[in-house]
Amino acid sequence: MSRAASPTSPPVPKPSPPPLWVIAATVGSSVMGITLLTPALPLVQSDLGASSEAVQLLLTVYLAALAIGQLIYGTLSDRFGRRPILLFGAFLYGIGGALGVGADSVELLTTFRIIQGLGAAACLSMGRAIVNDCFERKLAARFMSTIQIMQALVPVLSLAFGGVLAHYLGWQGSMGVTSLAGFSVFLLAIVKTTETNINPSTSFNLRSIVTAYAEVLSNPVFLSFALTSGLQVGMFFAMNGFMPFQYERHGQTPMEFGLWFSLTSVFYLIGNTANRLYFVSRGIERAAMIGCCLCLIAVIALFTTQWLGYTHPLSLALPCCLFGFSNGIIIANSTIGAISAAGHNAGTGTGLAGAWQMAAGGIFGSLIIGIGGAQNFSIGAGGLIIMSAASVCTIAYVFRIRKSLA
Repeated sequence: MSRAASPTSPPVPKPSPPPLWVIAATVGSSVMGITLLTPALPLVQSDLGASSEAVQLLLTVYLAALAIGQLIYGTLSDRFGRRPILLFGAFLYGIGGALGVGADSVELLTTFRIIQGLGAAACLSMGRAIVNDCFERKLAARFMSTIQIMQALVPVLSLAFGGVLAHYLGWQGSMGVTSLAGFSVFLLAIVKTTETNINPSTSFNLRSIVTAYAEVLSNPVFLSFALTSGLQVGMFFAMNGFMPFQYERHGQTPMEFGLWFSLTSVFYLIGNTANRLYFVSRGIERAAMIGCCLCLIAVIALFTTQWLGYTHPLSLALPCCLFGFSNGIIIANSTIGAISAAGHNAGTGTGLAGAWQMAAGGIFGSLIIGIGGAQNFSIGAGGLIIMSAASVCTIAYVFRIRKSLA
């Protein structure tokens, strides 16, 4: 369980945070690595004579390294500090991109993408850990919403800019820009950041690592918040898997699907803004519960409109907009809730929560598609209802725990 000061002890002073835009750039750079190369994948296939499966692996290994790396860096940062881990990761991210520019085979490029992903994992996890170090819970959740807004914009801009890069500079241009992003974060970390882990762990060995993970994983508040955030990310990935088929059944083209479904991301940004300006001031738990209830309403509405036989695109788009809005409220609060619950093991908590979000996206998305969500919309929407109801239950459990400790 997390260490807490006694009611009579003075509040522990928080370290000075780096500028918010530096944290946003740190977190955003890791997301850029996922999407900037995507438009150039056909060029990789033709230039390096690779199969489509091998080219797709360039994205898969990056995501896997991003998940696994967070588990490693979180615990290391509890002992050695956030700043050295961030510097190492940003430099590794830059090196991976620079080496990738000169790759002459898809196997080499895959190796360099793994290096990139491991570096990006440090940028992502340390950015979140620094926010938790520097701000009390409500303010941390407010800042996390701002970072989530910027983080959501990065994939959209990266896809558009990545297409331009691919057209003029090929896939090498995309790798070069990610390298530049990594080295830029490295320089920003040197100039603009100071150490924010003011109470590092005093020992670092296998026993201390196991103890840290055991403490975090036995913390019911951490588990509840982390499960909630993972379920929400998993729901979004699942929707990406089966929603295109329902739009197709309604006679919509892929381009029309893209336009309608993009509104989900727009309302995700609006939700984060509303959370920053309004919801988080009600408390992290209350804000997360409001978001989870709105999410449940959204997915029930999604199921109901299709069960009633509505075929207009708005019958799908409007519930998805409400889902995106609720996601913007839930993820920022549940992420900070999980990290803060980890207490002096905040780095370990950051790594676990981040890795779980990445894993949940793949697990739940694949699970719903695997049981027939793409072929039968009721299965897909029904799965979302179950996951959303589980989110309500996990946040309700946090309320119960907080009340028992009061």
